[in-house]
Amino acid sequence: MAECHGAENNNAAEVTQKRPRMQEAFQQEERETLRKYEKMEDRVRKIQTTSCEKISSLFFMKDMPGHLVYLRDRITTLSSKLAFEPIRIGLFGSSGAGKSTLLNTILHERFFLPVSGTRACTSCQVQISTCRSRQYKAKIFLLSQEEWMDEVKSLVTLLETEREDGENDSDTQHAVRVLRAVYGEGAEKRSYEDLMKAKPDITIPSSRVITLTTTEAEALSRELDPYIRNQDGSEGFEVAPRSEQMRLWPLIKYIQVTLPTSDIVPEGVIFVDIPGMGDSNTKRDEMWKESILECTSIWVIADVERVFGASAHENMLKEAITACLIGKCSDITFVITKMDKIDLDEYLRNHPSASKSLDTRNAILETKKDLKTKKTRAIRDRMQRRLPSDTEVLQKSDLVFTVSAKEYWNPTVLMKEETEISRLRDQIRKLCLNVKRNQLQEHMKEILVLFSLVDVYHALQLNPGPTPQQDELNAFVLTKIQELKKNAQSIFDQMDLPLIKGVKSAKSSHKKNIGKIFAMGEKSKGFHRTLKAACRRNGLYVSRIFHRVDINNCLAEPIYMEIDMMFKNIFRKQMLTRISLQAAVNEFSSEVKGKFTTFATDTNMNESKLKFLIQETDIIMRALEREILLKKKTIYESLALSIQSTLTPYYQEAAKISGKETYKQMKSMLTQNIELEVRQAMFEKAKEKMMSQFQDLTEQMTTKLSKDFLDMLSVVFSHCDTPLSTLPVLQEECQEVLDLLRNL
Repeated sequence: MAECHGAENNNAAEVTQKRPRMQEAFQQEERETLRKYEKMEDRVRKIQTTSCEKISSLFFMKDMPGHLVYLRDRITTLSSKLAFEPIRIGLFGSSGAGKSTLLNTILHERFFLPVSGTRACTSCQVQISTCRSRQYKAKIFLLSQEEWMDEVKSLVTLLETEREDGENDSDTQHAVRVLRAVYGEGAEKRSYEDLMKAKPDITIPSSRVITLTTTEAEALSRELDPYIRNQDGSEGFEVAPRSEQMRLWPLIKYIQVTLPTSDIVPEGVIFVDIPGMGDSNTKRDEMWKESILECTSIWVIADVERVFGASAHENMLKEAITACLIGKCSDITFVITKMDKIDLDEYLRNHPSASKSLDTRNAILETKKDLKTKKTRAIRDRMQRRLPSDTEVLQKSDLVFTVSAKEYWNPTVLMKEETEISRLRDQIRKLCLNVKRNQLQEHMKEILVLFSLVDVYHALQLNPGPTPQQDELNAFVLTKIQELKKNAQSIFDQMDLPLIKGVKSAKSSHKKNIGKIFAMGEKSKGFHRTLKAACRRNGLYVSRIFHRVDINNCLAEPIYMEIDMMFKNIFRKQMLTRISLQAAVNEFSSEVKGKFTTFATDTNMNESKLKFLIQETDIIMRALEREILLKKKTIYESLALSIQSTLTPYYQEAAKISGKETYKQMKSMLTQNIELEVRQAMFEKAKEKMMSQFQDLTEQMTTKLSKDFLDMLSVVFSHCDTPLSTLPVLQEECQEVLDLLRNL
């Protein structure tokens, strides 16, 4: 960690006197709320378990009727679900931005993860959570044999590419270090076939998992350090790992760490330390992309000295916004680290109007205020261009935090609250409590539907046999499903015009856009190896020099710029418009429930049956919304994947080029064939691929709703001849869950 400049002793003494006691993660009221939710969850789980045990005896019947199969399947699904799904907070930042230092401070474990003030320390993705245990545990997951073989093949290909005189390339240096770490000195000179036959110089566990367990945080930290700490030395520090643990780093896929529950970190929160902008290893890079989309909240971390002008965290912010657009993310926070590095003399030079009597603390506070104003405005502007105006994250009052972990641990200038660590913890606990409440509410509603289904089972015995009116409801529901299908198709057709504009833009700008990638080759002698590595991986490679090289996304970007506004409006969840899919879904749900209510009145339907129909309709619609969320990601990514599919044969051909002027040959071959495919409608094919994905979603919605509603209606109108004495009575359990729900 960098040293703090310009601290005065008198000022430090004054700060010490003012310093408040450390704020705990949960205030008294919040701890009580959390305990309330946990007690409710525990009680609901017990009610669910005992109720299901009462019902399960029915499932041993010979020739079990369809309505019991339906009940059994609902119980199985509900029992497999967790009331509290984990909340994932991703810490997303470039090398040396201070992610690990910040995470250590949030955890109140100063040196738990390896830290360094000068270079990247974390070599892989690390996931940290808590559980009700007194032990500290870690699991180190290694690449599978197949994944490692693919990695070695890429490294050997990278090294086989001829090097020009005087060329020094950290990508090839990395490849050499990787192979030597696993296979020993001289491994970089061996062929792929030879390496595959060779026995590694280190012991690789057959399970591909290493488990560590201790009773103290410091002990686990020491044992973890060789696995987590960056042993690559690619930032200019030559590292000569000796132990087998230190030589395993190229094989590590990711690490899971579990800490005992504390007041600082609530149970159910998973912190994900996400290194950089991806990984040169295919599987780790796939994890990198999936992790971002799975996060509930993303923190983009930037060093105060790089907060302006650096492209890395701007690209990360772009990825975070995309995660809000197509993933599970609902919150973005921009964290500026190392605020203690503000130098008073430098501040005064840059602010000539500032008072000469200004001290270091106030210089830092003024800088914090200025950074918050500028970055909040810039970030909000970027988000507004790509996210719906009613998106939850746009309503946040605090988008930017300016922190100092060093001052938190050793205050010399700032008061502890001014380090903003406690404010970040505030954000975590508020997010935690809000998500837990929503999840618990959802879970209790699903249990009530289960109880309603049992009531229906009772009603079937009191009024057995199907009624002619079932055909009426079946026909009505199927008609409404077809209307929803037509509405969805009309909504999705709105994408056609922006896609046409995007295709036109992509066709006119593709030479310029691909030229930006090839321009890197004109400036660096080592780019030809990066380009070959990208070709071997079908257009995408994460380089230590050139960062994320993605030819497919580069070509697709003009289309994305044209469609993002329409795409976000189609899939928005609040402030719905006529082109919002959710509005059509809500209208369908409302009409169907209205019909059920009218039908029940007209036919004197048993109250428990109507209750079940209404509640089960809500469950079916929520399940549909989850399917739409998953499909949304596939639809959005289809553009770049279609372009990748078209260009893959040329990537494979380019990857085989070797000898003199490799780069020129690869560039020429790719340029010519990209141009050829553009003329042969590559972008138009990508457009049609996206529209076909929308059509697939329409068909999936129709198929799912038809099956779910017809199954539900068949249960309500089915015949039942099971003896009444075998049916459980769950009125008390139902009432208790209702009471809990009202008190939530």
